[in-house]
Amino acid sequence: MAYVVTEAFTDSNLNSVDENGEKHIYWEGDTYPYKPYAGATTKLRLKELLEGGYIDERRDEDVDQDPS
Repeated sequence: MAYVVTEAFTDSNLNSVDENGEKHIYWEGDTYPYKPYAGATTKLRLKELLEGGYIDERRDEDVDQDPS
């Protein structure tokens, strides 16, 4: 399972800032990172982003796959 960004947004997670303290921006079309073992906080964040229209679930067969 993967998620694709449908509307650009900045990540509210303080752990996602760069060395200058700038928040990470997820741009439309980016893949939103997700790990299947995600905890409750991550699951709530996914729900918030899905319901807000910022990301959309993409089935595994829709994900670009490496032909090698």
